Amino acid sequence: MKRLLSLLLIIPLLVAAASAQTSTERRYELRPDPSWPLAIDLSAGDYQIVAVESDSITVVYDAPKPEKLKKVHVQMSSGHGQNYVKINGLKSGFHVTIQVPRKTDLLVRLGTGGLHVGDIEGNKDIEIHAGTLNFDALRLQDYETGDLSVRIGEVTGPDFHASSGGSGSFKTYGSGRYRLHAHVGQGDMALHSSPF
Repeated sequence: MKRLLSLLLIIPLLVAAASAQTSTERRYELRPDPSWPLAIDLSAGDYQIVAVESDSITVVYDAPKPEKLKKVHVQMSSGHGQNYVKINGLKSGFHVTIQVPRKTDLLVRLGTGGLHVGDIEGNKDIEIHAGTLNFDALRLQDYETGDLSVRIGEVTGPDFHASSGGSGSFKTYGSGRYRLHAHVGQGDMALHSSPF
């Protein structure tokens, strides 16, 4: 059955990096089905989702002490119509970069923390319970509809003449083919335009 043997698709690449703080880096890689969306389930932490010119999904993370890495659990799989990444990490000092193919539909859920989303083409459905959400290279013209909101906090997008203080939402309509939904329960959302 297609993609059910997910363990065979995951290539763990463990790299120990010596530094003054004896930090350690680990990498996990999944070769996804490119026609399926990517669902990402994240525990508390600081995350970046960036586009790469690759067919693989790669998770890269580190911690200040090697023994802390034993508390980090990464699940990656592909099957039943979606690619899937789940990360349970440290309660503090946990930074993760998730590299995805440039054209990827994203479904992201983050409990508490910060998330930066790069120049990724596709549908986006992103929700954070509490924290900050930054779109680092947003092109609203790529979307047919955009629905961005915070319950308690602020949406700012000077490049798009968007501002919502206290609570509220920012909606946009365009000629693009994708859908954009983003929500922060408590915190802030910032929209930055792509330079291209």
